[in-house]
Amino acid sequence: MIPIYDNHKSMIQILPTPYQPKQGEAYNDTAILFLKKADFGKVEQIPGRIMISFQFCLFKKLIIQNDEEIPLEDVSISFDNCIIRDLEVIKINGENISIHLGASIISGRIAAEKLLSVSINNCLLNTSLFILGIKNIRISYTTENIFPYWWTQLFKITKADFKWYAHNEQRYHIENPKKLVITSSRKSSDPTGYHLMEYNTERIYQIGYRLFKAQEALLKIAVNISYTDGKDASTLIENVDLRSLSLTGNSNGKLAVENTTISNWYLSEFSPKEEAGFYNIIPRSSDEDTKISIHKCNLDKAWFDNVYFEDFDLLSFYRSKFSGVTFTSCSFPASYSKFAKFTPIANVHAPLEKPDNYEKDQYEIFLQLKKALEATGNGYESLKLQAVSQTALSKITAISAGDRFILGTSDISNEHGQSIGRPLLWFGFISVVGYIVYLSSVGRIFQPTDFDANLIGYYFSFIDLTHRSDFLVDKKEINGLALAIDYIIKVILGYLIVQFIAAFRKYARK
Repeated sequence: MIPIYDNHKSMIQILPTPYQPKQGEAYNDTAILFLKKADFGKVEQIPGRIMISFQFCLFKKLIIQNDEEIPLEDVSISFDNCIIRDLEVIKINGENISIHLGASIISGRIAAEKLLSVSINNCLLNTSLFILGIKNIRISYTTENIFPYWWTQLFKITKADFKWYAHNEQRYHIENPKKLVITSSRKSSDPTGYHLMEYNTERIYQIGYRLFKAQEALLKIAVNISYTDGKDASTLIENVDLRSLSLTGNSNGKLAVENTTISNWYLSEFSPKEEAGFYNIIPRSSDEDTKISIHKCNLDKAWFDNVYFEDFDLLSFYRSKFSGVTFTSCSFPASYSKFAKFTPIANVHAPLEKPDNYEKDQYEIFLQLKKALEATGNGYESLKLQAVSQTALSKITAISAGDRFILGTSDISNEHGQSIGRPLLWFGFISVVGYIVYLSSVGRIFQPTDFDANLIGYYFSFIDLTHRSDFLVDKKEINGLALAIDYIIKVILGYLIVQFIAAFRKYARK
C-alpha cells in the first residue's frame, strides 16, 4: 500500500510562500509541504520565475503532497543547495506542479504520475532516487552553475567530502517515463565528462570541490530504466559517464544513447517497438571489469553505431534475438581468442556457470552477428564472424571427426579464408622442407661431394605441381620413398594453393 498522509498535525507543516524563497531552514523532523488551493488564491503568475523556492535548507524527511488542483498555469517548486535525506512525493492531484532539484544532496521516492515534470541538475545521491511514472524527467550535469563555496558548506553539514559520494553508487531507478533526458556538458577532450573551472582556494581543493570531475574517483552513476506500461516514451541519454545502464521492458518511443561511456550495460527482456539507437558507446576507463549483458531480448529494432564491443571485458548474449540488428562502424575483435568473451551465459556476474550446450549456443551467437552484419553490407566484419563461427563450430563435440578435421585444417591453413599470408608461409615452409627431404631420398644432398648449385633452380620445378617424377634424376634412380614424398608434397602444396586463392577472393564471395 502507498502511504498517503492525511493527518499532518504530527508533522512540521511548511506553508508555501509564492515568490518568497525560504533560506537556511533546518527541519530535523518529518516536514510536509502541503499544497492547497487556498494558499494560491491571490497569487498572480510571474512568467519565468520559480513560484516556491528553498535555498540552503536541510530536511531529514520531506513530503510534498497536493489533494486539489491549483488554478495556475505552473506551480514550480525548487530546491537549490539543499540536503534532503528522504524525499517523498506520492500524492499529487494537480497536473501543473513541477519539481526542480539543483546542486543538492538527495535521496527518496517520487511517484506521483500527475506531476508535470521533475528536473535534477548537478545533484549527489545519498543512496538512490526512485522516479516512478513521471511524465517528464530531466537529469543533467552542467558546468556553468557549479559554485564551490556552497558545495563546501554542504559537505561540512554531511561530514563527508566528494570522495565519499564518489565511492558509493549514485542509483537512479526510473520507471515508465514519457520523456526522459539525461545529459552532461562534457567536452570530447574531457574523458571524465565534467569540466572543472580552476580555483586557487586550497581548502576547497582539499574538501573535494573537484565536483563531477574527480580524477581520483569518478561518480558511479547507475541508471535503471524500466518500460512496463507499453505507452509511448522518448528517451535520450547523451554525453554522460555511467557506472551502469540497465534497460528493461518494451519501449514504444524513440530511444537514443549517444556519446556515452558505460562500465556495465544491461539489456534484460528489452524489446523496443520503435528505433533504439546506440551511438559511440565505449567502456569506462577504470580498473573494474566492463560488461554487456543482453538477456532474453528482441533487438530487431535496435541500431548500434560506433559501439566498441571489442573493448568490453565480457559480453553475454542469452536467449536473445539480434539477427535483425543494424550494426554500423562497430568494432569487433579480430581473432577467435578475443571473441571468446562473447558468451551465452544466463548470469553475466557468474561467467564460470556455463550451460551444457555452451559451445553450440556460442556458435549460434556468431551466426546471428554474421547475419546482422551481412544485412548492412559490412563484408569485412561479417567475414570475420564467418571465420569465428567456424572455429566455434569445431569446438562442438557433437560434430563428426571428419568435419572437425576439415575445420581444423581450414583454420590452420588460412584462418577459414581470412588470411592470404598464412597459406603463403605454409607453402614456403613445406615446399622447402619437402624439397630437402626429397633431395636426401634421391641422394643429391648430404653426400661427400661438392654442392650442386643447380639444385636451387630445380626447386622451382619441384613446386610446379605438373612436374614429372624424373624432373631431376632418371626414373631408374628414383626409389619408392622419393616417389611417395613427391606425391605427398604435391597434394599438400595443391591444397595450400587452393586455400590461398580462397582467401584472396574472400571479398568476391556472395
